[in-house]
Amino acid sequence: MKKEAIAAKLRWLIAGIVLICVVFAAWMAVLAGLTNRAQRIPVLIYHNISAENITDRSRNLTSGASFATEMEFLHNNGYQVIPLKKLISHMQYGEKLPEKALVITFDDGYEGDYKVAYPILKKYNMPATIFLIANRDQYFGPDAPPMLTWEEMREMEGSGLIDIQAHTYNLHCPVYTDKERTSLKPATVARAYRPELGRSETKEEFADKLYEDFLLARTTIEANLQKQVDTMAWPFGAYNCTSLRMARKAGFKYFATTRRGMNEYADSVQVIRRISEDDNISLDQFAKFIEPDYSYFRQLRQVTFRYLNRLTELFVL
Repeated sequence: MKKEAIAAKLRWLIAGIVLICVVFAAWMAVLAGLTNRAQRIPVLIYHNISAENITDRSRNLTSGASFATEMEFLHNNGYQVIPLKKLISHMQYGEKLPEKALVITFDDGYEGDYKVAYPILKKYNMPATIFLIANRDQYFGPDAPPMLTWEEMREMEGSGLIDIQAHTYNLHCPVYTDKERTSLKPATVARAYRPELGRSETKEEFADKLYEDFLLARTTIEANLQKQVDTMAWPFGAYNCTSLRMARKAGFKYFATTRRGMNEYADSVQVIRRISEDDNISLDQFAKFIEPDYSYFRQLRQVTFRYLNRLTELFVL
């Protein structure tokens, strides 16, 4: 216990020193960055792509016509769609990227990704990453849209365009955190109330549950697709130090979030920012979404969060 207490104090001391350095470095970096426009890469989030005409577009459903129009816009306006792995390499090591680089991702693993989006991506030779809910049984519901099959995923993986990664195994859901069932929170950050035990999960039970789920997600995809899985997208964008630590323990190295913004060299690969489109956007609005913002506020925000993310990683080690 004494060793743990000393280690905890040392962490806080180091964190305090780092925080002081961060504040100074962040301001200096922003001031210097006002004349230095580092390349910023947007990562788009899609979910289900529907072949049907949709009048009310939501963040989880995009019509095939809208998706095709957006991909055509990217193609005609010089955007270079790159694999997520290339962005990660750029963020870590400064790998050179083409101008107007952009990344496409899909969350959950709907069949529309294969039947509607995949042919459009092939037409323009655009790579994409699909973050898959690895439990192919329990996620289905009476009103749920059809999900991808392993055969469809193998075909897409075989093309070299599509990279299947993880979106947890069975934790893409909210959980009740109280006996009265009034508080719902994402399963990746909240300790669930266990009615059979008459209490909430302990910290240890919560951590074990996360680890087992993350490990099962990775090994299930690897076994079915014969590939390496090392990247995960957080359901609802929800994570904390415990979930990040357990995901690392389960073999994940890189994490996609729903934090809005773009990514550049030296940003943390533990916090890959992505852009989720609003409902019923026009093509002009889409163009604005993917245009880098070099305003003073964005410079400050970008650099400050970069160092805060580094500070978070210190506590997770």
